[in-house]
Amino acid sequence: MKTFRNSLSSLMLGLLLLGAASTLQSCSKFDKVGLDNATNLSTMLTDLMGKAATSKFSANSEAIKKVSDALANAVKHAEGVKKNKEIAASWTTLQSDLVTPFLARWKDKGMLDKDVVKEATAQVTKSLDAIRKAELARK
Repeated sequence: MKTFRNSLSSLMLGLLLLGAASTLQSCSKFDKVGLDNATNLSTMLTDLMGKAATSKFSANSEAIKKVSDALANAVKHAEGVKKNKEIAASWTTLQSDLVTPFLARWKDKGMLDKDVVKEATAQVTKSLDAIRKAELARK
């Protein structure tokens, strides 16, 4: 009976350790580049989006290209990191569902209402904060 208890305890401990080890490997390691991308784009995007209420799209074409390229590179980087599916999906959502439609609307309208810009900027900021928190959680 004592041998059975020891065996059962050893088995339970082994399963616990195996479960803990497999959980630790389910996400990628801390990604400094990913965190830097989220931090830098947070400033770049909000600054650029703020200009949509005060100046025309065409007057900001160089800055728009720079931010769009930086965002595309951030998405590509996130997709290239192993075990990073959730964060990569967040980057893709940010790009395709928030930033691209905002830029298209700005281009179409020339300038945007300040309330539209404020709401869109808040959504982008929340998205980038979530990405930043997810990156920091792996630290």
